[in-house]
Amino acid sequence: MQKITLTIEGREYDITIEEKFAGYLQKELQKDLSVNASVKELLQAYLRKCYECYQNQKKMDHLLERLHIQ
Repeated sequence: MQKITLTIEGREYDITIEEKFAGYLQKELQKDLSVNASVKELLQAYLRKCYECYQNQKKMDHLLERLHIQ
């Protein structure tokens, strides 16, 4: 397990996550948030990730449909 610290509006939040996921998460957080993120930035980043998940789910559903047809 690895600890990552997020700073949101001057407050620090420690989260503990799997080592394998930690590197990926840190890269994504750096892309989406500033060093001292605001609640607005955090919400915007969350909504972007939700939209990415939505798009990925649509792609997977489409691929599964194609696989079942063949």
